Amino acid sequence: SSSELVDKGVQFEMDMSQRNYDDDSDEFEDCEELPDPDTLISPWMRPFDELRALMQPIGEHIFKRIMRHGHEERDPVPDKARVSIRYSGYWEGVGAPFDSSLLRGTKFEFETGTKMVLEGLEAAVRTMRPYEQSEFIISYKLLFRELGCPPRIKPKADGLFKVEVIDYTMIGDGQAMDSICQEDRDKFYVVYPKAQDLHLHGKDCVRRSRFRCAATAFERALESLNYCRLANEEEERQQTALLLTLSVRICIYIMGLFIVISIISQQNLMVCYNKLGRPRRVCIVMKDVRRLTANDPPCKALFHEARALTSLGEYQQARKILMKAQAKQPANKEINDEIELLDKRINRYEEASRDLWSKALWGTRPKAQSPPVAETNNDSSKEAKEKKFRQEMEDLIEQFEKSERPSMSLNRKVYSNAEVELFSEMVKDHNMKIMYSPINEDRITLSKKGDK
Repeated sequence: SSSELVDKGVQFEMDMSQRNYDDDSDEFEDCEELPDPDTLISPWMRPFDELRALMQPIGEHIFKRIMRHGHEERDPVPDKARVSIRYSGYWEGVGAPFDSSLLRGTKFEFETGTKMVLEGLEAAVRTMRPYEQSEFIISYKLLFRELGCPPRIKPKADGLFKVEVIDYTMIGDGQAMDSICQEDRDKFYVVYPKAQDLHLHGKDCVRRSRFRCAATAFERALESLNYCRLANEEEERQQTALLLTLSVRICIYIMGLFIVISIISQQNLMVCYNKLGRPRRVCIVMKDVRRLTANDPPCKALFHEARALTSLGEYQQARKILMKAQAKQPANKEINDEIELLDKRINRYEEASRDLWSKALWGTRPKAQSPPVAETNNDSSKEAKEKKFRQEMEDLIEQFEKSERPSMSLNRKVYSNAEVELFSEMVKDHNMKIMYSPINEDRITLSKKGDK
């Protein structure tokens, strides 16, 4: 009914995933590669009634067909869990999705039991195990109800969903202790399950780099357990085990908080020094960042180190650092634009150097009167440049081969037509292919042929 729709409303989705190290800046956002357009086409273009006949009912309003079984040793997605999924939703007879996490280039995360997503989508996901891929037909009664949202969503519109569960983790309850009445706060059998909930909540905070919240949850659990009266040796054993776990985690994550804050501070210091025109100080700070991250600095630090090196005239080293940053985040526009600008600067520098040497050796004579050795030098320069490009691309291909990623995106504007053609030939030797995006002509995708 319309009153029910007004009361319950529609739950819109937002990616709540946290970023590491870059809490203070939106410069660098993690994202996945854009999908192959074929994967976005609806898997069923005939009437939904025909597909329902091939599916299993899992309730009055949901039908399911498993396309890839999940890990049998793992339970289906439970309540109070943070689950990561990829999904696409389709209307009956429509080939293009009305919504898809693939179009946003990122997995979608939500917490079960919190009404963060459509009722039908959560109910479907709750039947799945990690790694499972399934298709669902979900009744309009669990989606957008009788009215829909014309013209985009028709009234009483059932939906077809393709869903893949990547994984889930238990999130516990950060407010678990608040539900215990005052007279029960010293009873172990009441407090212990709530302390376990707080422990799970703290672990979830750590996964999202929220170390302060994690430490608070662990400390509350410790305090509550210490206040309890124990009835027997078994309760004492359980209390001791959980107290030990919580104490160790507090020590570890307070140190983790210190390290993350140190890295963020060092990165912000690099930004300031670059803006103040003090590139040497940026390079000194970067040494501390490399030490704190075991020589695996985040993209933001690499980016600002490259800018500092560019200011110091160390163009080749700056480009090498930017290529490392691009390998971490291939779709990052700011990194790709910086590489493009640096390549133009390198070309201008090399041309100026050639002109300078030409004038030094041959005076002011026109280039046409220069001895043939000048052309030889130009040829040698082109060969050296091509050799260097080959080596950079071989390193990129090797790194991509070792990774588990099925594809990676590159900025087309960074490379000349000749370089793209050469790169296309090189990847064939590694059983890879290059695809051109129909959505963005400046993007090319390198993918492994064995993966779809």
